[in-house]
Amino acid sequence: MKVLTSFCNELDALRKTLPDAEIRCIEDADSEFVESAEVLIVFHWQDVEDLIPRVKNLMLIQTLTAGTDHIDFSMVPEGVKVQSNAGANARAVAEHGLALYLSALKRIPYRDRKMRNGKFPQLLESRLIKGRKVLILGFGHIGQELGKMLSSLGAVVSAINSRGKYDGDIPVEKVGTLDSLDAMLKDSDAVFITLPLTPETKGLIDRKTLELMKKDAVLVNISRGKIIVEKDLYAHLRENPDFTATVDVWWHYGKEFKQDYPFEELDNIILSPHCAGTYEGWFRDIVEHAGKMVKERMEG
Repeated sequence: MKVLTSFCNELDALRKTLPDAEIRCIEDADSEFVESAEVLIVFHWQDVEDLIPRVKNLMLIQTLTAGTDHIDFSMVPEGVKVQSNAGANARAVAEHGLALYLSALKRIPYRDRKMRNGKFPQLLESRLIKGRKVLILGFGHIGQELGKMLSSLGAVVSAINSRGKYDGDIPVEKVGTLDSLDAMLKDSDAVFITLPLTPETKGLIDRKTLELMKKDAVLVNISRGKIIVEKDLYAHLRENPDFTATVDVWWHYGKEFKQDYPFEELDNIILSPHCAGTYEGWFRDIVEHAGKMVKERMEG
């Protein structure tokens, strides 16, 4: 099996999981290897856009990312499978989501700002996780990791997935589908978004759904920014100062942080620079996981 990658670092981790494969990165591959490669492992789609037509023997595109929303599927040749790297950094993203939630409940960023300005808000009350009703939108790898953590801390966990069922061992009070979203939002103290970005989930959280949530609810987005309507979230935060959003994923990316609305001016939002999956050894871990995914796919 010939494997072509869009990255040249940590290839030893890939060779560890695919010992029988011939592996080269784009920079080190000649035209003959590119044409005969069966598998293309991609980190940034823009790195391979011009290359795709040249990979004549392509059978599988494997992403390093959990999401595939960055891929231009119109460029994928007919018959070529596209596989995400779901689960590769689930634990890290779930931990970050929990940290954001705790920061909101304990009002840590707010207290920090006050103390830097000479104040000492010692008696400002915080909230406990124990007994809180939390709703996890998307109960896949990340959602289930979150469910374990939150339930172990005493939260009452409910979830939404595509089946409306869950057969595992995490204590879950209720499982629904997107059809039951409105009713489940009304009853939740916190909502975690771990859904993939698809045509069905884009703009799922808008003014209507935000207004269904409790006035003092906490919204945690560790999935994709465009699942939430940007202007609706900004307006909701402006109009509901007791509502808190904690956000690690955004609508616009660049060298500087700049969205269409000045979220950074609001006190009831905690900002995080899409770093949930970045931890010590993260890139090696996702490369190794991608190799395992390729192995399983190619072995049927």
